[in-house]
Parts: sequence; C-alpha cells; structure tokens
Amino acid sequence: MALVLLLLLASLLAVNLSAQKASSVNAQASKRMAQAVDRTLKEGIQGKLPPHISTLLGLTKDEECPVVQGVIRSKGRVQGFDLSMLSKTDVVLFVVDETTGNQVLYLTSKTGVLRRVVKVHAGEGQVQKITAEDRKAFETEKQFWLDRLAPVSR
Repeated sequence: MALVLLLLLASLLAVNLSAQKASSVNAQASKRMAQAVDRTLKEGIQGKLPPHISTLLGLTKDEECPVVQGVIRSKGRVQGFDLSMLSKTDVVLFVVDETTGNQVLYLTSKTGVLRRVVKVHAGEGQVQKITAEDRKAFETEKQFWLDRLAPVSR
C-alpha cells in the first residue's frame, strides 16, 4: 500500500513539474511575442492591409487596415509581421509565394495565440477552419519572427 502511494505521489509530482515547465515555456513565448510587437511598433514601416484581407481577418469591415510591419523577401517568398494600428493588439503573420501568388495569413495577438487563418488561392481569399497542420505552420512562422524580433538572450 505504501509503495502504491509512493508511486502515485511520484507520478503526480512528475505531471506537476511537466505542467510547470510547459507553463514557463508558454509564458516565455508570450513575453517574446510582446517584445516582437513592441520592436515592430518602433522599427517597422507603415503599410496597409487591403480591404478584402482586413475583412476576412475580422479587422475591419470593407476598409483598409493600417499596419506597422516587418517584411522579408527571399527566394520567391515574402514573409511579414504586421501590427494593426487600429487595435495594436492584433498581429497578422503572412507568407506569400511569389511564383503562384498564393498567401496564408495568420491572425494572432500579443500573446501569440492563433485566432484565424485566411488562405488566398488564385486571388480569392477564404477563412479556413484551423487544422493541426495550420497550427504547426503558424508555430513555425511565429518562431521565425520571434527569432528575428525577440531573440532569446544567452
């Protein structure tokens, strides 16, 4: 009986430590996302999201959305980190394939939680139901920007 209790206690302790570590990692990612937003606000360039994209993302109703952005172009691919100037809490990460014109836009916030995905194919945008594949691609894109805008200090 004592052995069973000891094993149960050890299991609960391991689960608790694992949850604390995950919570710490999430808190660190949220902090870095807030730093990335602040840096973009200070160093980014002025831009605008077009009315149809802003509407699909839920940022405006058929109007342009002013943003401050960081953009990187490399090998036929454009990646962007846009901060909405309307709310300053809405962040849009986007990827454009310049050879096809296809785009994926991820709506998130200063906390880095994925809220909406819009995909544009053949010039037509659609809000997508968020899939596990979308979440994985979003996390990859978010990490790309966090590494550039809010690197982990060592």
